[in-house]
Amino acid sequence: MKLVIVESPNKVKKIRGFLGPDYRVAASFGHVRDLPAKGDLAVEFKDGKVVVTYEMIDRSARSVSELKSLAKNAEEVLLAMDPDREGEAIAWHVSELIGKHTYRRVVFHSITEREVKKAVAEPRDLATGLVDAQQARRVLDRVVGWMVSPTLRKVSKDAKSAGRVQSVALRLVARREQEISKHDNVKYFVLDALLEKEGVKPSFTARLDEWKGDPLGHRLRDEGVAKQTVERLKTAVWEVLACQRRDALRNPPPPFTTATVQQAASVQLKINPEQTMKLLQSLFEEGKITYHRTDSTALAPEAVAVARAMIAKKFSPEYLPEKPIVHASKAANAQEAHEAVRPTAPELGSAAAGKGPAGELFTLIWRRFIACQMAPGKDQMTTIDVACEPGGWTHEKRGKVPLGVFQAKGKVILFDGWRKLTGGDATEERKKKTKKDADLDESKELPMLAVKDPLKLLGLEQKLRSSKPPSRYTQASLIKKLEKDGIGRPSTYANIMRTILTRGYVEEKKRMLHCTPLGMQVTAFLVRNYSGNFIDLDYTARLEEELDKISRGELEWQKVVTEAAFGVLALARGAGLWYDPLVPRSQKAS
Repeated sequence: MKLVIVESPNKVKKIRGFLGPDYRVAASFGHVRDLPAKGDLAVEFKDGKVVVTYEMIDRSARSVSELKSLAKNAEEVLLAMDPDREGEAIAWHVSELIGKHTYRRVVFHSITEREVKKAVAEPRDLATGLVDAQQARRVLDRVVGWMVSPTLRKVSKDAKSAGRVQSVALRLVARREQEISKHDNVKYFVLDALLEKEGVKPSFTARLDEWKGDPLGHRLRDEGVAKQTVERLKTAVWEVLACQRRDALRNPPPPFTTATVQQAASVQLKINPEQTMKLLQSLFEEGKITYHRTDSTALAPEAVAVARAMIAKKFSPEYLPEKPIVHASKAANAQEAHEAVRPTAPELGSAAAGKGPAGELFTLIWRRFIACQMAPGKDQMTTIDVACEPGGWTHEKRGKVPLGVFQAKGKVILFDGWRKLTGGDATEERKKKTKKDADLDESKELPMLAVKDPLKLLGLEQKLRSSKPPSRYTQASLIKKLEKDGIGRPSTYANIMRTILTRGYVEEKKRMLHCTPLGMQVTAFLVRNYSGNFIDLDYTARLEEELDKISRGELEWQKVVTEAAFGVLALARGAGLWYDPLVPRSQKAS
């Protein structure tokens, strides 16, 4: 008998059905060992080495006892935890607790009969680099939290904790809050001209962009000047200064990664990242999607072939590209280079996951997967520059210029391509229009005109506007920012969001993240005392790169942890650490 150990009991029945009577499948019920929740730091630094004291989690006693019993009669123990650093570490902890046996690591990225049988037939050794990287991350998070959190007593009794990544996320929200509070609301005016060429339809609206040879950025600061300008323009001569028309390809979006599926679910389904991760876990355990903790956009060739076959069957030929589309992947670590998040059996269609939130999320994943292999869309972009009183003004540097230059932009969809399936641009975060010409409709068709074509003014409109502060982060846009800056890992983002909200550092109002007074106080204290360390974005991103190098065997984890830990300790002591966490409390008592 071969014993296969997985993390979740939800996987046991399905995997047992795939493997048959020669295999016994059992679950560890998640993590079995960790740093102690209470007591000392449980991390010591001796002669440049990191000594970590793990202890078995109380709830794991029963499952570990059962695994030990099963392992006694097993010819081989196959550790089939999730295919990432965390799964690798759980496999290692299980092997340490169960004792001496023949252990092999089994990795599958989807729970299908084909994938599971293939993985069991091709076991490997435990990847020590991945285990070391997970240990380094866990110890660093422990050290930062253990050393920094007590110093927050100087801030408030309600300041419960600081963390290596959570505090950086909080700093981003706090910084945005400061930008909003410092924003100077500036009122300005824009001028729109409704124009047409005689006998040519349609008419179009252009906005004043340049006045007397100087760019305005579409803005007139003074109401009196704006009114005088309107009066002057009523009797002006108008003609086309330039008219450009070009075609623009709209390439399909890549398939989902952990971060982008969290963002899309937040924006399109109004599901927060924590709920999304739970639904993804359920879909994975049910064998409906590939592994959902990934930063790769790679796809298996056989999956691409299925997508292309479905496109050929459901759409006309122009929607299928000549060759499969390869999307560039951000995944730098070959050992963790999973596939993107995709359906395991896309041929079953978008309704394969049923109804409810899980079904809606699966449909989102299915559509993105199919769309990523569809032909690009094609838009026709037109820009018209209009001269008011051509050569009617002498600029000190440019010479004779038009009194005013107005501009109009338009877009026509020539071919929808992948957008036929998604219904529009598949963006993770719907961007609010913050451009100066935000209220102009740029999706309208514009006529093709020639330079110096005369134009007739049909109307002028003066509009009062005011400058807007930067938008607050949503959970989706904050995740996007963290991912862009290389802070944390996609699988941790949901926990980061939950932590800063439950600690009372951030409030969510109408889906927007507001930094609370407590969050502002904590951030100010951390920046004042820990600049140059974990609270800085660059430092945290660089540390993530070092963790990746550890997982690839390019750096020694104990050296990285030691240097980082003593850097934090020095600052924590300066910030008023009320005890030395490197000295066990039993020694202090004596």
